[in-house]
Amino acid sequence: MKRILSLALAVSLIPLSGCSDDTTRVSTTDTIAAEARQNKDADLIRINDRVYQLSDAPVTLTQADVKSFATVTKQLTANEPLAEGMATDWPAGTKLYRGDTTGVIYIFKKNQAYLYEAIPEG
Repeated sequence: MKRILSLALAVSLIPLSGCSDDTTRVSTTDTIAAEARQNKDADLIRINDRVYQLSDAPVTLTQADVKSFATVTKQLTANEPLAEGMATDWPAGTKLYRGDTTGVIYIFKKNQAYLYEAIPEG
């Protein structure tokens, strides 16, 4: 009977071995943002748990075709990580727009439109 209790106790402790309370969780978005920031010239925006990069694709929409959904909360400094609401090239208060296409956002400044595409996972 003592063997069975000893075995049961030993088996119940196995899942606890090697565990530590000092675990740090890094989201996929954090990883994408860190990798994208390695290119110091990249024009990036992080919003709604996605990282967007300026695209060379032509913009065929006007500001009337899209809806404002968020604003940039902070412009990054040189060595700062890209966190939620931040942009590398746009100041706080810049309005962000989206249309019907998933993974695409826009910024309109004066008569110029800028298209940003989400960086895919993986």
